[in-house]
Amino acid sequence: MIGLLALTAAAEVVPVAISYERNSDEAELARMVNDYRADNGLPPVPMSRSLNAVAQAHVRDLMENRPDTATGFGRGNCNMHSWSAAGRWKPVCYTRDHARATSMWSKPREITRGAYPGNGYEIAYWWSGEITPEIALDGWQDSPAHNDLIVEDGPWRGADWQAMGVGIDGHYAVVWFGKEPDGAGRSRNLAQRDR
Repeated sequence: MIGLLALTAAAEVVPVAISYERNSDEAELARMVNDYRADNGLPPVPMSRSLNAVAQAHVRDLMENRPDTATGFGRGNCNMHSWSAAGRWKPVCYTRDHARATSMWSKPREITRGAYPGNGYEIAYWWSGEITPEIALDGWQDSPAHNDLIVEDGPWRGADWQAMGVGIDGHYAVVWFGKEPDGAGRSRNLAQRDR
């Protein structure tokens, strides 16, 4: 685990704070994801206080500590599903072979100390400039694997997402989906399509 820190950028590791509130870009991205789901005949995914906290912690960790730029654990390059050692979580170097998928999927239980009862599944996007909700959603729609997760197709057919959390910071956007309702409650200022 120390190897991950040693191989991250030379910049100082910045502790990451966890928040339950969303900024306007995060609210807009949540609304856009649910609108896109509606366009595909799917119900909106309820916003989750717990998954918002996970998404925001992860996107800030990506922006501030860049765990996605490391090479760790002797398995190759870490990608955007990686977590640094800068927070109250176990670091993960997530690689293309998905060898540590369960370590990433369990982050909602770990980060929320059990407030969110299940696994979480993340889509992440990086943009060279300041990311916007439109750029992130367009990128995910153009990627079959990411699009499948949003619209519950392919390996995600029948997932019936019951919770969603969103984080946007600088160059990164992430959305977390979960199959279990959030025991911590729904997020305020829901960004769901009115029906």
